[in-house]
Amino acid sequence: MAEYAKYSEISPQWEKFVSENPLLGDLDRVDIVERRRIFEQVEAAIPLRQIPEDVKRAPVAVQTFTIEARDGYDIPVRTYVPTSGSGTLISRPLLVYLHAGGFLFGDLDSGHLNCQILASRLNISVLNVGYRLAPKWPFPYGLNDSYDATKWAAANAESHLRASATAGFFVGGISSGANFAGVIAYTARDAGLSPPITGLFLSVPVCIMPDAYPQVRPEIRDQLLSLEQNAINPMLTAKSLGDIQGVYGAPPNDPRVSFLLNENHSNLPQRVYFQVCGGDPLRDEAFVWQKLLEKHSGTKSKIHMYSGLPHGFWRFLSMKASQEWLDDLVEGIRYLCLSSEKVGDSEVIVKGL
Repeated sequence: MAEYAKYSEISPQWEKFVSENPLLGDLDRVDIVERRRIFEQVEAAIPLRQIPEDVKRAPVAVQTFTIEARDGYDIPVRTYVPTSGSGTLISRPLLVYLHAGGFLFGDLDSGHLNCQILASRLNISVLNVGYRLAPKWPFPYGLNDSYDATKWAAANAESHLRASATAGFFVGGISSGANFAGVIAYTARDAGLSPPITGLFLSVPVCIMPDAYPQVRPEIRDQLLSLEQNAINPMLTAKSLGDIQGVYGAPPNDPRVSFLLNENHSNLPQRVYFQVCGGDPLRDEAFVWQKLLEKHSGTKSKIHMYSGLPHGFWRFLSMKASQEWLDDLVEGIRYLCLSSEKVGDSEVIVKGL
């Protein structure tokens, strides 16, 4: 969107980081697997994110098991339940967490630390979902696993997660996981899922596939500037988005992947937390959807905008913005937990300057 185009200007933090790690300077010439190898090589030279001391002092009970998908597949899941109040039902909110990985990578360990910190600091229960991945399991297997896990969480919040979905029922994720969360919002609405989802968290979400851009209404298409503006930005380029689109195997025009194409945006969750990167080709998709939610569902949003930073920058902890990212996530999920009377107008908080 034109009003956010200024946030494409490269952050001094990222400029300095790339100058120290030239492997990140030109990723548009390599395939998806090689890009991932380069990310991991650069990341390996940087200290890993550690469990904060406050989380160590307030541990959560972690359990890994499987739940049955609609086709009989055993979906790996991991629960995180705060240990306070043992022996009595705790009316704490529930979060279904869907990891990142471009529909192709990731597992329960990908989001393990995030889930542990969210459960501990916010006194919420978390269900981490190890959905199936392409290309072995192309569209819609991962999406179906994620929705099946969401339905399971709604039915088993008290017995398995010591939570109450009526106290707060959130679904969210990062990148491809955020795509699933957006699709699930519509699927749950149309299916009459009970209890209903009350909040979403979408970090750098994929809201529409590149080949589906011509299908959106002209007034919306004119707002989607970032795919072209940030086409060759590092971490996620327009080319790599096209590559992912091909491997994932979803028809680009299917609303189960390009959820911006849904015609009805009403009766969706009343609270959304977004993380958006100014240098991300996906930036404007998130803002377009946020405005549709506000217009048609009355949804209030909290948005952390990382100016001049690319998709998924936070994996590289040597930058100040990366060090703050997880605290921002905690703040955002806390926003989903607020009672209605404590929520003001939607706001954009600019970070990464």
